[in-house]
Amino acid sequence: MENSEQREYELVYILQPDMDEAAVLGLNERVGQVVTGQNGAVVTTEMWGRRTLAYPIKRYFEGHYILSRLQMDPAGATEVERLLRFNESVLRYLLIRTDD
Repeated sequence: MENSEQREYELVYILQPDMDEAAVLGLNERVGQVVTGQNGAVVTTEMWGRRTLAYPIKRYFEGHYILSRLQMDPAGATEVERLLRFNESVLRYLLIRTDD
């Protein structure tokens, strides 16, 4: 892969509040594996911890927030979104391109 195809992304996702620390770290590790599997890289990851949601989602009032800055090609972004969409522990996620 040429490096010119690489894009910068910012990913924020909210996980169910009843997940323990190991499960949260495990899912974060899985996201990292998908990114590196698509010839990408995780630039930084910030664990924001458990916070109150602005509005209830699936009867949850809190969630574990995680922010990741990623570098990958667009096919990798599709794979990351697929992983998060089909994981029941993920309440919400937002993946945006930041290199525009």
